[in-house]
Amino acid sequence: METRAANLSPQPWPWVGQPRILIEHPDDAIGLELASVLRREGYAVAVCPGPAESERCPLTGPEGCAVAHGADVVVSALGLDGSTGREVLEALRARLAGVALVVEVDPALEDECRDLLEGCQIVSAPVDPDRLVASVREALASRPAEED
Repeated sequence: METRAANLSPQPWPWVGQPRILIEHPDDAIGLELASVLRREGYAVAVCPGPAESERCPLTGPEGCAVAHGADVVVSALGLDGSTGREVLEALRARLAGVALVVEVDPALEDECRDLLEGCQIVSAPVDPDRLVASVREALASRPAEED
């Protein structure tokens, strides 16, 4: 697991002038594949594998997460069938009200998690790359305009 964290450890955003998308996906290969799709569409993309099983996500603790705080859209595919994915989504909603959320959801859990998913763009798991691009565009379009 240490190698995985070292390989995909999120860093502060070096890109300026293009929408910044954070993909939270526990499967390294899928996360990187989705990042490639979004990069081809002109987005700046970072990938976070989420916390290791024995760790907590920084978002759920006092330190927060610089990458999430710098994102315009967070694509969360950490799953809502366990406590980690739900805790991360709750932390995103509480701490980053201005960040648009796209959440990959197992259709069987959508009704159970309806309150938690309110205001999020929902994509069915497994996410289709074309649907992800459309959802990110919708999420960006639905964000309030930034004040100067």
